[in-house]
Amino acid sequence: MNDQKQSMIKGVFSGYMMMLLTAVIWGFAFVAQKSSMDYMGPFTFNTARFVLGATCLLVLLPMFKPRHGALGKSGWFSATGMGVLLFLGSITQQIGLVSTTAGKGAFITGLYIVFVPLILALFGQALSRLVWIAVALGLSGLYLLSMQGATMKPVTGDMWVLASAVFFALHIVVIGRASLEHDALRLSIVQFYVCALLSMVGMLIWETPSLQAISDGSIEILYAGVLSVGIAYTLQVFAQIRIPPHAAALVLSLETVFGAIGGVWLLGEEMTTRMLIGAGLMMAAIIVAQFKRSVDSDV
Repeated sequence: MNDQKQSMIKGVFSGYMMMLLTAVIWGFAFVAQKSSMDYMGPFTFNTARFVLGATCLLVLLPMFKPRHGALGKSGWFSATGMGVLLFLGSITQQIGLVSTTAGKGAFITGLYIVFVPLILALFGQALSRLVWIAVALGLSGLYLLSMQGATMKPVTGDMWVLASAVFFALHIVVIGRASLEHDALRLSIVQFYVCALLSMVGMLIWETPSLQAISDGSIEILYAGVLSVGIAYTLQVFAQIRIPPHAAALVLSLETVFGAIGGVWLLGEEMTTRMLIGAGLMMAAIIVAQFKRSVDSDV
């Protein structure tokens, strides 16, 4: 009995450590996404990183036993929808990072955790007071973090990233429904290739890709493709076998903190006192939005 309990404790601990590592990888990915814009356009970068990430998962596929077998027609339909939402979220985020900082982008993206319950409310799920408190904190923090100058006008890049947070929230809701019926790893591989294909269409229409640009940004592409998409997603899958969803989401929200740290440390981005207060309010919103789920899970 003691050995079994000790094994469970070790399993939970390893789950938290894997999720923390995922948050670190995804947080510093904002640095790679930001710096990649020095070499190529948003569509080119997304094409390269999602093709690479999907291929990494495809290589890993034989190592995992499918939970629900082949995807089937409904699975392919769900995965395609996920890929479209992922494309909309990732491309608006990438466009936003052209004119905003990695740190601000990370915190604003984190608002998807607040948007998820709001979207679920549209499908009839009741909202608690804590969710509305989280919304108020998040909007207040967004204002302080995003507005700049004497006129306090919104930064265009921040609004693009805010739009991406909405698409990512929709993406999470769709994943939550699809993963109950279909194998999560296979869903992800298909959605990543769909996202890459849509990005490629945009790349060919609006950008002029070149092998030299991709070569110059190869480090950023490798990080975002192999680590952020391939390895981090696999870690997340293993972690969520060991720890409950609300706890996983709370640890994962730390990616906003690591994104800000990476922006200041590696890119020399400035965080004023006002921006730090705004970032603090947004982190509080993310934590409050998760707290109600934690309470519900324990009851």
